[in-house]
Amino acid sequence: MKTLVIIPARCGSKGIKDKNIIDVCGKPLIAYSIEPAMKLLNENFVDEVIVSTDCEKIANIAKLYGAKVPFMRPKSIAGDKAKSIEFILHAIEFYEQKNIFFDAVLLLQPTS
Repeated sequence: MKTLVIIPARCGSKGIKDKNIIDVCGKPLIAYSIEPAMKLLNENFVDEVIVSTDCEKIANIAKLYGAKVPFMRPKSIAGDKAKSIEFILHAIEFYEQKNIFFDAVLLLQPTS
């Protein structure tokens, strides 16, 4: 089974500024989602780990922790009213256009 891990992290959080990259015990919040995902990747339990973001700063931090950022999320699906299914479908369609298909998607939200 081929599995895609998607970690969503948009800019513009209203409650806590830059919450996805705020320092929590010495590392950015998003690292707590990326690190276990990368462990799954390294142990061949998943096939791809990506961060779906609309923010260059978040993208750069995600890459430092080993995640891929193969695209920037369009602003139309990055607002606080956007539904998770929108960025999930966006990622799946991105890969399908490259003839890369997945059997499952694992969603790891940095704030959960």
